[in-house]
Amino acid sequence: MLLLSGAVILFAYQNRRATWAERPLPTLMPTLALAQVERTPAMPLPATNTPLPPATATMGVTATAVPPTLTPTLTPTLTETAVPTITATPDLYPTPALTLVPGSPQGYLDKFRLVAFYGSPTGPGLGILGNQPRAETLALLRQRALEYQALSPERPILPTYHLIISVANLTPPYYYANVDLDLIEEWVADATATGVAVILDIQPGQGDVLFIYKRIRHLLYNPHVHLAIDPEFSMAEGQVPGQTVGTLYASTINALQQDLHDIGYEIGLNRVLIVHQFAEIMLPDKENIEDYAYVELVIDGDGVGSPEAKIRNYTQYAQEPAFEYGGFKLFPIDGDYPVLTPPEVMSLLTPSPVIIIYQ
Repeated sequence: MLLLSGAVILFAYQNRRATWAERPLPTLMPTLALAQVERTPAMPLPATNTPLPPATATMGVTATAVPPTLTPTLTPTLTETAVPTITATPDLYPTPALTLVPGSPQGYLDKFRLVAFYGSPTGPGLGILGNQPRAETLALLRQRALEYQALSPERPILPTYHLIISVANLTPPYYYANVDLDLIEEWVADATATGVAVILDIQPGQGDVLFIYKRIRHLLYNPHVHLAIDPEFSMAEGQVPGQTVGTLYASTINALQQDLHDIGYEIGLNRVLIVHQFAEIMLPDKENIEDYAYVELVIDGDGVGSPEAKIRNYTQYAQEPAFEYGGFKLFPIDGDYPVLTPPEVMSLLTPSPVIIIYQ
């Protein structure tokens, strides 16, 4: 397995007032490091693991035994700014219409590639998405998506809001705070009206992942709304976000997939689940993650680091169990140096990611 030395974890904590709703929400800045962390004593697997009903087909990618040798040629100097200047935005390719037939799900990520801005709808502190008013965010996002469209001739690019809907924090007993549901629904409604996809991201703290999920489950019936979960902030009893890297077990991922599988069958369209990862401890039993016919699982190469380190991690994950589609996160504001350009993202990563996230 790939080991990265020099483990460094940097956390910044901020309490901000909501931009779009007048309510405070404590926020916790995600880890800004790409490193192999020192393992804490292994936590036991759940005492019981009730088998889930099997899906009717599989969508997995067969893992190869040894990752290929990677010798990327990176641009010597990159001068990409943290956030592009807004210019007149030409139209993106029109989004293909989806004809949904309940009971006959169809693929999603074979039709679209997503380019997302990550953050909290409550305001700045967690990523690009909350750093400016929504209208300005949309203009910047469309401009970024347009840069990728010329590099994605086989798939239309969908601009995407990646919304954190439960934010890990330092407050017991559950160490997370929910974003107001009305605010989440407002963003989803606006995204639907403006041709933007949405990823709803869970930072669970010590909360119950399925309980948090059920709060926003109804939104997953929207064809262009997807789910993400961040194992970094999945804390066991006695753990506090920001003091250790969390762990998410396959049993929880499979339970989410089973429900998303059922929704996909109901609406006639596969559902997408994104799982972030930058360290092995975050997903310790990948081999037990199951395939569900109507769920498209994305392993997102997360974390800050050099281009070489980020590409190595992505390449490793592509060879491991549970990898169906690749995602890739970039940190143009708080850590990546140099930042990979869109042509580099699309040419140096194999397979090309279907979801590209800017935090």
